Amino acid sequence: MRRTAGLVIGLLALWSPVTFAQSRLSQHLVIEPVAAVNTSSDLPDDPFVFLDFTATARMGRGFDFIVRPWVRKMPGSGWSKEMYQLEMRYQSPTRVPVRVDAGIISSPIGLGTLQLRPDLNSTVSAPSYFFTPLPSFDGYRDGVVLMSGGYPLGAIVSSSGDRWDVRVGVTDGTAARTRKLFHSGPSPAAQVVAGGGVTLAPGLRVGVGLAHGQYRSAKDLSTLPKRPGAEGPPRVADATVFNVEGEAAFGYTTLNGEWIRDRFETVGQPAIARGFRLEAVRTLTPRLFVAGRGIRVTSPAFTPAGRQSRVMATLEASAGFRLTSDLTLRGGYQGTRSFGVTDWDHAAVTSIVFSRRWF
Repeated sequence: MRRTAGLVIGLLALWSPVTFAQSRLSQHLVIEPVAAVNTSSDLPDDPFVFLDFTATARMGRGFDFIVRPWVRKMPGSGWSKEMYQLEMRYQSPTRVPVRVDAGIISSPIGLGTLQLRPDLNSTVSAPSYFFTPLPSFDGYRDGVVLMSGGYPLGAIVSSSGDRWDVRVGVTDGTAARTRKLFHSGPSPAAQVVAGGGVTLAPGLRVGVGLAHGQYRSAKDLSTLPKRPGAEGPPRVADATVFNVEGEAAFGYTTLNGEWIRDRFETVGQPAIARGFRLEAVRTLTPRLFVAGRGIRVTSPAFTPAGRQSRVMATLEASAGFRLTSDLTLRGGYQGTRSFGVTDWDHAAVTSIVFSRRWF
């Protein structure tokens, strides 16, 4: 009994300062590592590997510093790295809160940005229009997408109430192209960004977003990749990205979706690309859930015979099982139709995701 009591007292003596230090640390620092491995029946020996690390340091007086680097290996390619977030955030203590995000910030347009974190994505793959380039509109390859899942450099001021939310700011690149900190690319170009939403009822919200600015700057005209027979010499051009989004949650089911319209100035007539995403998630048990996603994008494409409409689409249906609070297994079906292709590619896909929140 004495030995047991002595052991307990000793452990408590050791545990108390550790607990106190951890408690103090948890007030100032939050760490969230995420790792995922995705495989496909098309390339079973060449998986997609994703490592994501987020750290939030609470500086006091409403200020937070957020850093979020990631590395990934895409099938058929090597490793790459990028910085998703490197920002200072300020939250005012006023009755109507005002938040300011400055630095490399999360995209202020669209609902799908969070789905780039595998633990927040209900299916195996992220929305395809984040990574699939739109066809060339006028013979020049700009590398734009319907909507970027990247994180631009900029500053956003936002506020919200019980039934509303608004935001306005500037970024250094169009919402139709991913800005990459560690890779060369188009020159920065200022964009005006605005958006907002209304909560119609508990669990039901609709919103809109708008971004406008140059996607072709004067500095990049001489280096634009060109196809034979381009419509004419390139010129400085703007892009306007507009989206309508909606979310609904009832019972054990959540629905969300968005419709996107992009208008690109080109050498000739403006090019209009449109697309939508619909997604549903149903929780069956505390550990088991099912999900589905459909995406369709239409875009004009430059051809020797003139511009023609092209379609890209994906369908995904999956089920997920939470092995533990840290590990989730997913598996299901994925169908893909690429721009300019009429046939669908079919594949079985699986993933294992690790995520944890420390402190």
